[in-house]
Amino acid sequence: MSIIQDFLQLDVERIKNPEIKQQVEDIIEKYKQAEDKEFFVSNLESVMQTLYEMVQQDSSEIIQEAAEENPCEDPVKEKPVTKKQGNAAKPKKPSKKKKTQKDKKPSAKTTKEDILKMSPRLEKCNKELKAFHAARRKSLPQKTPPTRYTKIKRHILALGKLIPPRLKENLQVQQETKKILMKAHRDILNNFKMTSLKNVKRDQTEIKENFQKIEEKLEE
Repeated sequence: MSIIQDFLQLDVERIKNPEIKQQVEDIIEKYKQAEDKEFFVSNLESVMQTLYEMVQQDSSEIIQEAAEENPCEDPVKEKPVTKKQGNAAKPKKPSKKKKTQKDKKPSAKTTKEDILKMSPRLEKCNKELKAFHAARRKSLPQKTPPTRYTKIKRHILALGKLIPPRLKENLQVQQETKKILMKAHRDILNNFKMTSLKNVKRDQTEIKENFQKIEEKLEE
């Protein structure tokens, strides 16, 4: 059984050590979100193995129960019973005696010494996880940052959304707001010495069209 399957079978809520629990939860969540799951497992296999061993040490009963519920061995095939000719033996009645369950031994609590021993390993796991996430982010296509023109335009459009609810359906208010914001947009660009005609015209058109859509709805 692969280490990730072992992880997915863990009853995470029963892990006693909160640091181990948090890291196990993080790995399971990131695995479910990962598009390339094989890449994820291959890069974090050593981390998962270390954490799994720590769970075994800290909360061994979880591992035992998971193994009982999901045994790795294939079930033994039963041999077919051949019927004998003649008088068939009567099937034995099941015994009425109740089977006594063996008393489960209470699991040992994690001591301070155990936690101190685990801390360096947890720290190592944490560093490897952070390194993996950083490398993964770098491998993803980076979005180009918005230009200053785009940022100013977005702020102007955001101001238009601040019209009080009681006035949003007032056509005159929308028209006046459009004039004020378009003028403010031009004035800000001029003040900032941002005089690219292409960008100015493009953003002015977008601001104007944004308000025109609202005005058309109100005129219907």
